[in-house]
Amino acid sequence: MIKIYYRLKSYRDLFLIFIWREFSIRYKQSIIGILWAILQPLSMMLLFTFIFTYVLPTKITDYPYVLFFYAGALPWSFFSSSLNYAIPSLTNHYNLVTKIYFPREILPLSGVVVAFIDFIFASFIYVLLLTLFKAKINLNVFWFIPLFILLFIFTASIAFVLSALNVYYRDVKLASGFLIQLWFFASPVFYSIDKISFKLKIILFLNPLTFIIENMRRCVIEGRGVVWWQFLFMSIFIILLFSISYKFFLITEKKFADVI
Repeated sequence: MIKIYYRLKSYRDLFLIFIWREFSIRYKQSIIGILWAILQPLSMMLLFTFIFTYVLPTKITDYPYVLFFYAGALPWSFFSSSLNYAIPSLTNHYNLVTKIYFPREILPLSGVVVAFIDFIFASFIYVLLLTLFKAKINLNVFWFIPLFILLFIFTASIAFVLSALNVYYRDVKLASGFLIQLWFFASPVFYSIDKISFKLKIILFLNPLTFIIENMRRCVIEGRGVVWWQFLFMSIFIILLFSISYKFFLITEKKFADVI
């Protein structure tokens, strides 16, 4: 964490330029512009609500489906959008990578930050839904902030590893769609782990997104806090993962210009 701060400190202007460039390119010549950021979690929420209300009527939760599904789709959209932008970021800018020096992590990280901007806009719909359905909000809602910080660090970790590997093996970009799809089903976006067996629950908790998404719902919709030891364990795990991922990125970065 400290190392990345010092490496990017002198390049903060360039970092901001990349974020703005990525953001403006994404919505350039778009008719509805930033509303696309809202459309992804909103469409997922509507689709799941329709399926589990009319096609396969199933009782998944006691909460309104609209609220439950959006609470899961919101963090998932951030994670999947970040990876979609970050994984090809180095190869898409090969002309810069091969000609001038700058900390290469700026490229995948700018994709994650742009997804964060989308997340902020999509969160307005979440607030609107919480108001419409009169969710009982209490002080535990503030757990959402440290949980999102964990989500951001975890996403950046995966983005560093996959974007670096994509420079050496273009199969990573081709496989990323399939990988994200598998990850979606292993994450409690449209289901709750409360309804599954203990053994399966243990397996799903190997995926850090399970802890993050479940607890984001728990602290906002249910007004309950996180379990301290679980939060501490997951925080240590994700910080260690980030350290290893970033170190891997820095080692592989040395040959980016030659390989790309």
